[in-house]
Amino acid sequence: MAELRNTINIETEEVAAEPKALSAEEQSAKNTKGKSKGKASGGKIKGILEGSFLVREKMIGLLPFLVFLTGIGLLYIFNSNYANRTIITISKTKKQIEEQRFEYINTKSKLMKTTRQTEIAKRLQNSGLKESKTPPRKILIEENKD
Repeated sequence: MAELRNTINIETEEVAAEPKALSAEEQSAKNTKGKSKGKASGGKIKGILEGSFLVREKMIGLLPFLVFLTGIGLLYIFNSNYANRTIITISKTKKQIEEQRFEYINTKSKLMKTTRQTEIAKRLQNSGLKESKTPPRKILIEENKD
């Protein structure tokens, strides 16, 4: 009992020394009024970082939904990557088609140039063949229906 009296005496002396000191209940009420939002949000963030929110019964019930959302997220990421790869492939194919088209036009123009009558005559001049001055005639053969 002597110890209890001493602590009570010490407490009463502190209360006497501080005339406006609040009781423990009043102090906790005052602290919770000012910091209730800060502690609640700090507790939520701490719970998320620690992972303790995953063990609650509500979260266990929502686990299939979270797995579904994760699956949809992964599908979205895969789909966007696939679309990007497809776009890159299409652009490469367009570039190849363009190059092939240029090559086709170039080859066609060279062929047109080399198959002109004057170009052929120039090439055949050294071999001894000459260009015909008379135009070609059509030969008609009549068949007897005997």
